[in-house]
Amino acid sequence: MKGWQDSAYLVEVKAGERLAICQCGKSSNPPYCDGSHKGTEDKPFIETFKEDKTVLICGCLESKRKPYCDGSHSRL
Repeated sequence: MKGWQDSAYLVEVKAGERLAICQCGKSSNPPYCDGSHKGTEDKPFIETFKEDKTVLICGCLESKRKPYCDGSHSRL
């Protein structure tokens, strides 16, 4: 399945912030879940972060470490 972009999304998160990250590739607001997976078996990846940090979210949907980027986009 083709992802939304050929690189990672750089996302700044704050301690206590909860994110729902799209795993179906249908969201119109990538990399965040917008509910487009409803009616499928796909579910978003949900995480509450314990500290402020920057995370790299996979944009190509090919990462072996989903939802996080592992550099797979560089091999596409």
